[in-house]
Amino acid sequence: MVILQENIKQIAGIAIVPIGLAVVLVPLSLLGWNVPTLILFWFVLTPLLVIYLPALVTMRRSSVFEPLTGLVLFYGVMVFMIYKHYDTDYFKVMIISLFINVTIVLAVTLVKKRKAQIKE
Repeated sequence: MVILQENIKQIAGIAIVPIGLAVVLVPLSLLGWNVPTLILFWFVLTPLLVIYLPALVTMRRSSVFEPLTGLVLFYGVMVFMIYKHYDTDYFKVMIISLFINVTIVLAVTLVKKRKAQIKE
């Protein structure tokens, strides 16, 4: 039973990332994209939400697996939705942000995990 509860928490931690990012993405998309909103969403809000949403939902320190899996899932859906626009600047910014955000999320979660281990 404990294993099932842990699996449910892990799935919730993964699922909250694309859901949370979509909730923030929709209003920004409706307002219209320009350079400040592109930078704000893809390079500021995305890594912040990916790092902190799983920990808020599961009420525990998130591992590296949950944020990264949710992030890749979100980007997979985004690429699938706009694959016909692969030659636009928007698509290029999104793909560049994927690599930058994966690096940021990896670095921050590993540093947080290391600090938690040192405190113990």
